[in-house]
Amino acid sequence: MSERTEPAPTGDIEISVVCAPERWAGDLAAVHREFREQLLRTGRRAEFLYVLNGPRQRAEESLSRLKEDHFEVRVLRLARGFDEAAALQHAFDRARGRYVLTIPDRFQIDPAVIVEVLAGLDNGDEVVVTRREPRRDALFNRLQSKIFHAFVRRIYGQRFHDLTCDLRGLTLEAARKLQLYGDLHRFIPVLAASKGFRVAEIPGEQRPEDRKLRLFGPGVYARRLLDILHLYFLTRFTRKPLRFFGLIGMVFGIIGVAISAALAYGKLFLGTGLADRPLLILGVLLIVLGVQITSIGLLGEIIIFLSPRRDAPEIIEVRDDES
Repeated sequence: MSERTEPAPTGDIEISVVCAPERWAGDLAAVHREFREQLLRTGRRAEFLYVLNGPRQRAEESLSRLKEDHFEVRVLRLARGFDEAAALQHAFDRARGRYVLTIPDRFQIDPAVIVEVLAGLDNGDEVVVTRREPRRDALFNRLQSKIFHAFVRRIYGQRFHDLTCDLRGLTLEAARKLQLYGDLHRFIPVLAASKGFRVAEIPGEQRPEDRKLRLFGPGVYARRLLDILHLYFLTRFTRKPLRFFGLIGMVFGIIGVAISAALAYGKLFLGTGLADRPLLILGVLLIVLGVQITSIGLLGEIIIFLSPRRDAPEIIEVRDDES
């Protein structure tokens, strides 16, 4: 099977504007027109890539109304239903511009901020993200956003204010090296920073259409917490899994050994019987569980050691002058 070849940047197109509409996308034709006007003012050549992750009748109808005579518009639909992260990665692999600009599928932030986003990329930043400031939406929206970002800062130690704002600018190299899947598109700034890219954050005016109350079910909030833990493991322990699983296994093992030792002392020196002591089962169970969890970490270390690319770091080209 031949390897897929990714399209190289072309001299004609400088910016690839990417959008992966979700089920609750707004009027894409109206969103397109506003970003189109801002790009026209910059005088740069651009293309628009809309990637539909599965059938999106409303999105397709909205995009069919586009009347574009200046920029190339490509609408791609994945053969099966995938998540937004996979759709974005699909678009990144097919982008032809030097810069990639992700835009929201609804009115979220003032499109005029793309001028500052492009200026940041021109000045050497490899990823430029935006934040809605000042926030004027519902109090509950701001509260849940603060809690979410407090978790992120606590775990990753990186201070980002609005990870869910979809207007971002990336160099083509940074976009293709993110390797998005699942719900990782929500953590693009964190993922980019963990890979060594220079990330900048700039404010933008929040749109009035974005100020309505956003209330989700308990399952959504549980998945967001799992996403945070998932990314924490990816950014910290994928190359050293024994530290993660070994620490957990040691905790279980030490507790199990302590319980078993206390019961053994009582049996040997105090004459306490063990037949009616459920703690004995718990102690043995914790020891076995600790060994099993540690073994998972050891297997991960073996797999990494045997991998031919274990020592291949991410290469970020800064300068390469040929003599």
